[in-house]
Amino acid sequence: MENYDNSICLEDLFSDENGEKFLSISVLQTAFNVAYEGLILIDENYNILKINTMGLNILNSTEDKLKKYSIKDIIRNYKFIDDCLQNGIHKFSIDSSFLINNNSIRCITNIMPVKLQDSIIGAIISIRDTRHIHKLVNNVVGYKASYTFDDIITKNQKMKSIVELAKKASESDCSILIDGNSGTGKELFAQAIHNHSNRCHGPFVAVNCAAIPRELVESELFGYEKGAFTGASKGGYPGKFELADGGTIFLDEIGELPLDIQSKLLRVLDNLKIMRVGGTHEKKIDIRVLAATNRNLSEEVSNKNFRGDLYYRLNVINVHLIPLKDRVEDVEALTNCFVDKLNIKNPGNFKKIAPEFMDKLKAYHWPGNVRELRNIVERSYYICEDNIITDKFLNNKLMKNEHHNCCIGKEEPIVPLDILEHKAIEKALIHCKGNIVQASELLGISRATIYRKINKYNIDLNEILEDKQN
Repeated sequence: MENYDNSICLEDLFSDENGEKFLSISVLQTAFNVAYEGLILIDENYNILKINTMGLNILNSTEDKLKKYSIKDIIRNYKFIDDCLQNGIHKFSIDSSFLINNNSIRCITNIMPVKLQDSIIGAIISIRDTRHIHKLVNNVVGYKASYTFDDIITKNQKMKSIVELAKKASESDCSILIDGNSGTGKELFAQAIHNHSNRCHGPFVAVNCAAIPRELVESELFGYEKGAFTGASKGGYPGKFELADGGTIFLDEIGELPLDIQSKLLRVLDNLKIMRVGGTHEKKIDIRVLAATNRNLSEEVSNKNFRGDLYYRLNVINVHLIPLKDRVEDVEALTNCFVDKLNIKNPGNFKKIAPEFMDKLKAYHWPGNVRELRNIVERSYYICEDNIITDKFLNNKLMKNEHHNCCIGKEEPIVPLDILEHKAIEKALIHCKGNIVQASELLGISRATIYRKINKYNIDLNEILEDKQN
């Protein structure tokens, strides 16, 4: 093939058959530099000739530095470039990794050959930072925080102090551990912290650690490369940490993570780098970590169910949410708020709260906290008569609560702790219909602990469930 000077070739590409240029080189260069995507021009020998401004920003380097390299030196899996330069094959949406200054930068890459007189003289590579793609995906699939501190309803002074602490903590990038019983509003606080921080325009990715199957935890959190395991997606898969880049990741039920994953999580928090399953290079990430639990993690550390070093890394600031039974004044405020929202949602069907309904709610001990209160208020709203929400349709549990409260002061015989624990576990398992995760949450212990207790007391799950049915 005849040798051409590449700068002349570029000029010739913008000439018509009569040799009259219809675009000047200055206009071409301007268009090249204002392109929305990163653009890299290479010759047929893989040498880098030109990189536009966006490309330099994505790769976080300078043109002088990059022009010293062959494109093969800075990109992994360059077979698609071979296919383009040797066979003229266009390639689109390739998941590529650029290795710049020992950092791996993932990009979505397209490549098209540049031809002169039917000869391939180079190629133009376009790149888009996957973080930008992830941000668009996050907006579509809902990785956004909806709640702010204005959505937290409380008249309790201790709770108000907790809100102020959370606001103060949100102004930094430190890790925060939110603990409290199920239904107290841990994710609401996490979203409010994110929206009050300087990361509010970034993604908010919530992960329920208890809901991920054990064998999928690592790939869900950190992602995987193509071919990492049987059934892996052909193009690989970004994990939740990657999707949270530039924003906040919220690890709910953090105490349910297996110990080996806890170790990897600690490394990520210390180095702010992740490696996908099946990968060989680390990717730097910019995230803020919020975690939540309904258990006593300090006790879990003592029981060797949770790593102490990870606990201290997460628990820089602790936000402890008070159960609803200890802030009775909030029952009325929350109930009024829920009914107001339901009235707005159902225009022309304005409903009021009867005093006896509110009295029953205040007398109840709320094991399910705010979540249970909202459920009962909403159900009562939709089934009440004459637009007055009364206690007529309250379930037996609430109606019998006065009897429960009047019996609290009666002296009861002292029972050995093992017997009480045994009975409590059986009751929880029966109540949750044998669901171990739900029973452990109800008791405020980990799955590992409840399994140990089941073995300790020789509890036969099938037997106690059959007895209950009989």
